[in-house]
Amino acid sequence: MSPAEREARATEVALTNEFRAAIDDARERIDAVLIPACPTSAFLAALREEVQRAVDSPESVPYPELADPEAYWEATVKPQSRSMRDSVAAIVAWLEQRIITTMEVAETDLKSLVDEAAADPGPDPAAMRTMIAGEVERRCLDLHHQMAEVLGLIPGSETIDEARQSAADAIRAQAGADVESLKDAYLREAGGDEAHQLFAARQWSETFADRVAHRQSMLAAQPPWRHQEFALVGYERARAEIERIINEAASRLQSPLPGVQQLLLERYDAAVGAEA
Repeated sequence: MSPAEREARATEVALTNEFRAAIDDARERIDAVLIPACPTSAFLAALREEVQRAVDSPESVPYPELADPEAYWEATVKPQSRSMRDSVAAIVAWLEQRIITTMEVAETDLKSLVDEAAADPGPDPAAMRTMIAGEVERRCLDLHHQMAEVLGLIPGSETIDEARQSAADAIRAQAGADVESLKDAYLREAGGDEAHQLFAARQWSETFADRVAHRQSMLAAQPPWRHQEFALVGYERARAEIERIINEAASRLQSPLPGVQQLLLERYDAAVGAEA
């Protein structure tokens, strides 16, 4: 292995370590923004209780105006979502610049490797070119895979998925309880003899699911259920925007790599041609 090859290997290892450190640092920073902001099942339950208190007894809560879902969205959810997006966008921009710096070092290192090969291509410059092309392709492919790791910066969606399921279960349970509480009144209104009561009970049973679904849709538009939906949607939208920001950053980082390979081979060809 030539001195240039040994130096290239050492540089490659150093750059890989720097890249890993940058990714780990960015991931920790993003976790610190997203994880505390993510609604949990416990948060949603506490939110419903607090909003219900605000509805039932406004004087018992510090911000009774937030019993209005739209006010809650404007004062709480919307600013938090914007802050999440802005904070993570700044972290991604910092990471992107740090990675670009390491890529510039990697490109300089590859140029040195190409220049050394071009300065002494041996008796078969074409064979040397093939070897250099393979090494350049390997390094660029490694860089491509490293850039793809940017896509894994944000935490998994398990917490928000669990919270959404818990919200759906809670509103469904409330709707079911509300509808069930009307059964006795329904049967009383149906009246009639025992046979008619049996018929009414059967009708109730057959239409129960539809009644629950209707009640659920009504609850969803009211406090505190509207609040929990706003909390979930605000986080989900911010997360989707953050994923877009990260995807675009990864694409920008990967896009120059094919061109780098071509330019390096053209550099070799130009140097060997000039020597000839």
